[in-house]
Amino acid sequence: ACLGELSRLFPGEIGGEGGAELLKHAVVRTPRSVYAATPGRNRYRPSQATPVPNFVLAGDWTSQKFLGSMEGAVLAGKLAAEVIADRAAGRAAATSQTLKPVHEEVVAAAEGAAPREPVGVRGR
Repeated sequence: ACLGELSRLFPGEIGGEGGAELLKHAVVRTPRSVYAATPGRNRYRPSQATPVPNFVLAGDWTSQKFLGSMEGAVLAGKLAAEVIADRAAGRAAATSQTLKPVHEEVVAAAEGAAPREPVGVRGR
């Protein structure tokens, strides 16, 4: 279906005389490649803006509307770029880009945590 749609959209470039043609393909399926989202989890994700000067966060794990995916990473990068542009222009941050407070239960859990060696890391 994808190749047919591409040839319909780009008739001079796909298939036909002198056009590109598909020689080989593979379908890759990765079950459970995106985690199951549960309501309310986004409130634990940090915003792109930080209180540290010239330090902005980006990544699918930051606060944005998509799951942990490529789409989420791209959107988070765009949001981080907006924070940088707003700061450079001296504009107030958008409401979605304000700093999120750290939840007390997260702080409490971190205080009781003991440092551990990362799994799979060897050597010094």
